[in-house]
Amino acid sequence: MSRAYRTREQWRELIAEFEQSDLSQKQFCEPQGINPAYFSQRRLELQREAEDNDTGFALAVPQSVNSQQTVQLRIDETELVLPLSVSPRWVAQLVKELSA
Repeated sequence: MSRAYRTREQWRELIAEFEQSDLSQKQFCEPQGINPAYFSQRRLELQREAEDNDTGFALAVPQSVNSQQTVQLRIDETELVLPLSVSPRWVAQLVKELSA
């Protein structure tokens, strides 16, 4: 079986999915066909890369709360929940303003 190539964005999505799950790394990686040690290595690399870029490691995961579609942004202990209908440009402007 050949290895699947994943982009940085695909790795970020996988890591976000793992962090939202209640599974161990081994339980999460097995059905994905990923070696848990390699997953851990990629996770650490992306976290370090985010720290080097001084952007933080932000987690953005679509959520379903009371059957309303939302996007949840979480950095450390800070959490922002927005309706899915919010304009991406508005969110980008908000992040830009908050980081100034």
